[in-house]
Amino acid sequence: MKQNSSNFNWQKIYLDYSPKLLGICRRYIDDIYTAEDIVQDSFITAIQKNDQLNDEKALFAWLKKIVVNNALQHIRKHSKDTFVTTEPSEIPDTYSEMDHHLSEEKNVFVYDFTSEELLSSIDSLPSHHKSVFNLYFIENHSHAEISGLLGITVNTSKSHLLRAKKSIQNYLMKNFVNQNTPKKKMAQLLVIFGLGGLLWAQTFKSKFADFTIQPSKKLQIPSDLKIDNVAFSSSGKSLKKKIIIGGTFLIIIVLSVFFINPKNSFFTTDHDSVSSTFKNKGEIKNKETKEYLETINFDKKEKSDNDAVNQSATNIIEEKNTSKTKINDDETGLKSKPVLKKTAANDTIEEIPQKVIVVKKIIKRDTVFIEK
Repeated sequence: MKQNSSNFNWQKIYLDYSPKLLGICRRYIDDIYTAEDIVQDSFITAIQKNDQLNDEKALFAWLKKIVVNNALQHIRKHSKDTFVTTEPSEIPDTYSEMDHHLSEEKNVFVYDFTSEELLSSIDSLPSHHKSVFNLYFIENHSHAEISGLLGITVNTSKSHLLRAKKSIQNYLMKNFVNQNTPKKKMAQLLVIFGLGGLLWAQTFKSKFADFTIQPSKKLQIPSDLKIDNVAFSSSGKSLKKKIIIGGTFLIIIVLSVFFINPKNSFFTTDHDSVSSTFKNKGEIKNKETKEYLETINFDKKEKSDNDAVNQSATNIIEEKNTSKTKINDDETGLKSKPVLKKTAANDTIEEIPQKVIVVKKIIKRDTVFIEK
């Protein structure tokens, strides 16, 4: 015996679901021990094929499908009854069947039967009638679906169902209906209004919805059974959450590659545009700075030139004044010394010629003239 190492605890699942699954299988198989073996085999099949299940919420429906299919295979293999052969007289006439229900003075399902009594009526049916009856009224399959499941024609399915209904009604009326059998008021109203046909599915579905049989043995898992260890999501929400998270990470990775890759045209274009913009701004700023510095240097040079002109003018004026003072001194000396006056005067006149010095400096349209 081996415990499954996957996320599912199959022993616990067997304890939870096997009573209801055994009750379902019992409707198809008369022998309880055979039905229990079929449930065991169905769990082994589920463990081997657990990779086919993605949502734990669908686990019971999946197990139920396996149990029903295994029960039908057992019936087909071991039953002497035929599913396929149908005589022309067995093909049901839908209209005559409806007239039959409407012409009935009373419907058997106006009485309230127990689940054990209904199960007994199902057991009274031949295997091929029983299978069609269970699939149609309790499992809610159509005749087309039953045709595919059992490998029979649609008309054969209808024929088996009609015969099964007649047999069950006769069986219940004969064995369980008496003066003390309780009646259902709602069912009586449906029969009065001609809706007695609805009582078949309603009665069997309601009675077998929670029908359970406790297994007599635990789940036996062979030690050599190969189990696919598959991690299942605990719920549909968990699976959806994983999908959302995975999609989010994928989008982040794609966007990261898109923006980080330098070969990307969009990224390159933007980078070149930004670089060009900053380069142009830098060139403009440098040009403005250069012009500003040249203006400052020009002003300084202009100021220096003005200072030089002013200094030159000052020097010339001082030189002129000095010359005048010297001439006056010479004239005074000549007056006191007549003999030497003429000579000294002449010498002074020759040494200091009479001339006009013009200094011209053009600075922003201004001209400075200095005359002597």
